[in-house]
Amino acid sequence: MSGAAVRAFRPVTIAVDPPRAGGPAAFRWDVAGDPRDPLAVALRHASRRDAEPAVAVVLGTAHRSGDSAVLLEGIARAGASGGRRLVLLHRGAGGGSLLRSAALESPGLRVAVLELPVRDAGPGLPARIARLARGAAPGAELRVAGDGTVTRTGWRAVTLPEPPVPSGGPARPGGAALITGGLGGLGLRAAAVLSAVRGYRPVLLDTTAPGELPPRAAALLCRLCDAPPGADVLTADVTDHRAVARVLGRVPLPVRAVVHCAGVVAGGPVADARARDLDALAAPKADGLGTVLDVLDPGALRHLVVFGSVTARVAHRQLGGYGLANELLRREALRRAAALPRCATVVAEWSLWSGAGRAHEMGAVGQARRMGMAPVPLAPGMAALLRLLRWPAGARAAGAVVLTGPGEDATFPPEEADGRGNSPT
Repeated sequence: MSGAAVRAFRPVTIAVDPPRAGGPAAFRWDVAGDPRDPLAVALRHASRRDAEPAVAVVLGTAHRSGDSAVLLEGIARAGASGGRRLVLLHRGAGGGSLLRSAALESPGLRVAVLELPVRDAGPGLPARIARLARGAAPGAELRVAGDGTVTRTGWRAVTLPEPPVPSGGPARPGGAALITGGLGGLGLRAAAVLSAVRGYRPVLLDTTAPGELPPRAAALLCRLCDAPPGADVLTADVTDHRAVARVLGRVPLPVRAVVHCAGVVAGGPVADARARDLDALAAPKADGLGTVLDVLDPGALRHLVVFGSVTARVAHRQLGGYGLANELLRREALRRAAALPRCATVVAEWSLWSGAGRAHEMGAVGQARRMGMAPVPLAPGMAALLRLLRWPAGARAAGAVVLTGPGEDATFPPEEADGRGNSPT
């Protein structure tokens, strides 16, 4: 198999010119979020009655219970006023993916996203926020560093690491590979690749029991279990810590690799979303990853490949909730990498797949092609997975990569990302 047909892009940091002094440096802020947050307090104190109205959503360092409701509240407040400016201010919690989709679906909504340092940079911050929000491109996501520098994300085409050279048969590393969502179309294919090429014994974790599989998937599972080194099938909800700990405790081999494919797909306008719907989409992805990593031995793990989605990077109509789930997944995986010093951690933010996967099963591939998207074919996508297993180890090397199918993709990279940058983020 060759990975040449899959195009890969790494994020790069692009410096943003500081906002000009002078001009309006205030808004009439309507603040959503914890009213005791120091930034929320500062914004309310800096609010001016004679200034342009704006809604600020203030979140913290990680997405917490209730944050989905705050994001939706901010979107609703801005929309209720006929398209008021909406500014997301967070310190790592994320949420920009949901706001960008809301703006795509409601063209009058003007959105800006600012990721701020954990410690706010002095009393002049509200005025600086106002200037950055006014000068930002629609839907822009800016990062403000502790030294005050401002950057955004661009994209650079890259070549994935070379796959291992065959040496007369599959490697036998003497361990297991855990595939969450393992009985789905992509999970079963990933398990077959990890078994046949890398020599891992697949451990398939899924909420679906083997007897519930459709005939084609059941046949794939039978072939996988019958071929050496065999396979294990575990049934548990990936968000249920006790259940996951119980079933993984039965695995006799050390788990050396995790491919996190678990997740659900659901669509609908952001304006119609409820907080519990957003949380249900995020649970098997971000929360499920955390559950698995809490249960496994971090010292034994050598590979962590997380299956995300390009919807976390580029807004798609009807997929704001799914984009948020994948943004939270990426942030959780990269946070967790700090505790996995011997592991190679990479978040693969795929375009939709053709040949397997939920988009294929839902018949969405043809529509995606008509929109200018480049779906990922099954065989080249699995070849790309093998290349991702060559990602360098260590927390400093942990990162994300967007993968699209062959040919030009009209939706990625985004138009404003010119590909120039300083260093990979």
